Amino acid sequence: MDVNVVRMALLECYHRYGQRFVVVMKTAIGIAKENRLRGEQLPGDFDYRTLVDRLNSIGVQYNPSLLLRALEREYGVIETSYRSSNQHWYRFRDLESVEQILNSVAGIDVAEEEPEVAMVKIQIKALQIRYWLGKLKALSIKTRLSRSDIELFRRFSFSILPKLVRILRKAEEYEDQLYTEIGIVKEIVSLAQIVAERVNQDSAYVSKQLDGIDIAEDSYQPSI
Repeated sequence: MDVNVVRMALLECYHRYGQRFVVVMKTAIGIAKENRLRGEQLPGDFDYRTLVDRLNSIGVQYNPSLLLRALEREYGVIETSYRSSNQHWYRFRDLESVEQILNSVAGIDVAEEEPEVAMVKIQIKALQIRYWLGKLKALSIKTRLSRSDIELFRRFSFSILPKLVRILRKAEEYEDQLYTEIGIVKEIVSLAQIVAERVNQDSAYVSKQLDGIDIAEDSYQPSI
């Protein structure tokens, strides 16, 4: 979308709906960025039900249906990407421009990102957070873990997980800026606990899987 068109659309929406418009848009943008970071195959950037739930969680009792309709049909800022009897997904036509211009229109002071915050984001991406989130989800619901599954999980547990936990501790110092990343890392840790319990419970089967695997005494030591 043309940046000037986006600016005029958001400015008019702001004058028309006021602070509610800002709250709804910031919440929708947050959901969209979280979904994109996860890398999951979703029908769109955000859905109506999640948006309402997120608004309720921050104490905003507001039905955004009319606002969303205006943003789509009158201003073209969002578009319907999927709709069924119980779901309605939307996609931002230009998420980055919308976020930047919204902050400007609403007078939100966005400070330059601190180097520590940027570092955490870079480190999380470098550890392929989308890959491990998907892998752990798959392992957590798999009927039986194979030998390769066990080896992969051991590699994750001793090579990746310690790094993620250290990054999480650092990220929590900037929770207001890194809440999305913190949530995903915590989800990964929770999934890892589920998979570890699966391995522990299926010890007899796991022992058979590990037969013949030469594991040195100092193998898979946590990285420092």
